[in-house]
Amino acid sequence: MKNEKRRDSDSSIFSKSKRGQGLSVNAIILIVLGLFVLVILLLGFTVGWSNILPFISTNNVDKIATACELACSTGSQFDFCNLGRNINTDDRKFKETTCNYVSQNQAKYGIETCQTIACQNVAFVTAANKNVLPNLCSGNQGKTIQALIGDTLESYDCPA
Repeated sequence: MKNEKRRDSDSSIFSKSKRGQGLSVNAIILIVLGLFVLVILLLGFTVGWSNILPFISTNNVDKIATACELACSTGSQFDFCNLGRNINTDDRKFKETTCNYVSQNQAKYGIETCQTIACQNVAFVTAANKNVLPNLCSGNQGKTIQALIGDTLESYDCPA
């Protein structure tokens, strides 16, 4: 009987002959997932979420329309005529576009023209690239000329 008790005590989980406890598979999976989430969060906050997840492109036309309505209702000529805004639609991304440009040239997005603000200092031109904008200043002296080149609204201030 004494020998039986001794064998039982040798096979207990707290035996001194065991070298170490192994990690369970669940613990290893949770550690790996935790490290992955930590790396994604670190990259997102340091590099920027738009660079990490570019495929998640939300349509922000409603937000831009609200900002344009606010600029119009407060009479902020700069915000309506000159402030560049990045517009993401379902099929296209515009960079540095203005409320004035979108309201006059991209009516399908529903941004209304502003009746209380006249953007007389801005003229729209057609150009193939940004380098030709200075050549299009005749008749537009003292104004800012703007042309949609690719998906970016390029601006150039013509001398008076």
